[in-house]
Amino acid sequence: MGSREIRDWGWCGLPVAIACVLAVAPPLVSSHAATAATQDQGPVDIDVPPILAPMVVANRLDGYAYIVVLLAPAGRDKVVIIREKMPFLQDAFLRELNKAPITKSDDPKAVDADAVKSRLVARMNQILPAGTVAELKLGQIALVPFRSPS
Repeated sequence: MGSREIRDWGWCGLPVAIACVLAVAPPLVSSHAATAATQDQGPVDIDVPPILAPMVVANRLDGYAYIVVLLAPAGRDKVVIIREKMPFLQDAFLRELNKAPITKSDDPKAVDADAVKSRLVARMNQILPAGTVAELKLGQIALVPFRSPS
């Protein structure tokens, strides 16, 4: 084995060494950038899957309301707790909105958002520990009335 063969082998190993260094370096840079980005932002609102609530007027089903509920976590550490309890929250919210009317007393074609929100907050407080959610928000409320038969 001559010195020329050893030198050729060394040059063949150089690209492999460079590729290994480059393969390790980008994750370090991207994880640092991701950490810096998450430190600047607070926790993001958590969407509860849309709830389908009946709109009952004079003991008659008049339509449905699709209600989007958003939960604002009190901190980053609370997100996991909320996500773990999501099936229980979804069930409790659905039961709450199905047991009593959600319409306004003076306008049966409109959802009483304030009453719905207070009812959902009461149910949420039964499921989650105190201080987990900073605010419960009602997102989009879409009304789907039934068409009258012609």
